[in-house]
Amino acid sequence: MRIGIIGTGWGRMHVGAFRAAGAEVAALCGRRSDATREVAAQEQIPLATTDVRELCHAVDAVVVASPDAAHREHVEQALDAGRAVLCEKPLARTNEEAQALVEKARAMGRPCVVNFPYRMLPTLRALKGWLAHRAPRHLVVTLRNGFVPVEGDGPGPFMGASADWGGFSHVVDAALWLSGATPTWVQASLSGRPVHTASLHMGLSSGAILVLTHAACAEPGIHGGWSLLGSGWEAGFSAGYVPSRNGWCLSPVSTFQEGQWRELSPGLEPHPGVREPWAEAHVETARHFLSVLRGGPLAGLATVEDGATVQRLLAAAVESEQQGRRITLGPTPPAPPPSPA
Repeated sequence: MRIGIIGTGWGRMHVGAFRAAGAEVAALCGRRSDATREVAAQEQIPLATTDVRELCHAVDAVVVASPDAAHREHVEQALDAGRAVLCEKPLARTNEEAQALVEKARAMGRPCVVNFPYRMLPTLRALKGWLAHRAPRHLVVTLRNGFVPVEGDGPGPFMGASADWGGFSHVVDAALWLSGATPTWVQASLSGRPVHTASLHMGLSSGAILVLTHAACAEPGIHGGWSLLGSGWEAGFSAGYVPSRNGWCLSPVSTFQEGQWRELSPGLEPHPGVREPWAEAHVETARHFLSVLRGGPLAGLATVEDGATVQRLLAAAVESEQQGRRITLGPTPPAPPPSPA
């Protein structure tokens, strides 16, 4: 299977991931020809180009890992060429762009998925399986993030707020995926440009309440805590990027039921000679995407509709902050059955 990658920055993560998953990385596309040729030479990729159409003609599927502002254009070009697409998060910059990509993907009938690697972490997959017969009533996720950009000087009160918030979209998608539900309303308090602090209270279609908090912090890395409560049970873990360990660390998943604490899943941390957990999650994403290209099921990958739901929710959170009230979200249109690759 020949893969083309758009983006010479984070795209290099996908080069290694798809090769580890058994694919051929046949083409690389970037904005500057000299830089693209240099990266392609370093990664031993045969085709280096600045033309997305040339890349599409040389491959079977496309990974869009370009800057966020170019995601819509590049996804549309790949779909127009009849190629399946794996797009980096965020799917697009705005709710409107995301919805346009949903319509485009449906019209073209090609697989189009979004890279949310939290879904591929063994810790979360074990918890997702455990929740198959347990309905969460409350989900609480707290995130402290040392990677939020500095204050911007562009127009608008929350520059880029509906797009990503320094990686917050990862947490939103993972929480919704674990819940198995869709958001029905959101009430938010936001501050900063881009959003440095956020508190989101959400109602879900299952009747559960999801609370997400995000705060920029001076401490390096990413630090997250996850708690889920249901009828007679609770579960939780912590996860984040630890610079001193040069990778992601996840605690064991602990569950409490029938008066006893149990360890559902062991923790994860970087070890010499072993692929770091976040990098391994990208390899798993690549494996699942390749399976879809061969006609397999989506198997936990985030669909273009899932990516658009995240953008829709974050845009509604901005609206909630600006209007000082709860914003009701209309029903999410169901995704059509996936087309054969």
